[in-house]
Amino acid sequence: MDGNAEIREQVKLMRAVIGRKIMEIDEFEEEATNLTGDEAEKCLDMIDFLKKDIMGYKSIVEDLRDGSNDLTGDLWDIASLPENSLHLYTDFYLPGLSEEDREEDTKAMDIKVKYAQDLARAYVLHIGRMALTDPNVIDKILANEALVYLIGSAVLDISELFEAIEQ
Repeated sequence: MDGNAEIREQVKLMRAVIGRKIMEIDEFEEEATNLTGDEAEKCLDMIDFLKKDIMGYKSIVEDLRDGSNDLTGDLWDIASLPENSLHLYTDFYLPGLSEEDREEDTKAMDIKVKYAQDLARAYVLHIGRMALTDPNVIDKILANEALVYLIGSAVLDISELFEAIEQ
């Protein structure tokens, strides 16, 4: 499968997951009105979880839908699932899904995790490049002994860089 076809399939999958999760929010809202106490709280927590999950998927779809995979998404949206909701996801939400929906959700979550990792890496690379080309930042780096030490260590580890300095 070529890259664009694969991206289109990923977008299609995530849009299907978004649609299902929107319907699930409606179901949890209705369920929450008929419950009290911890059970109602669990439904409200799931609604919050699903809304944040949808935001992440929408951010990815915006980046991927034209096939460019430009990694301009919002990392906060993609990775903003509250830690205290993870048990709800694994213990309450996933077991309630059909086999097909659970498989679809797992595939979409795998795409989301990989995308978030790629986006974080692209962001760090972008910041690194900016820092190494901005004279004001370079002056601050040179004034920071710990950073200069880290850079020196990296240069020593990469013989090509070290050889370039020795010439």
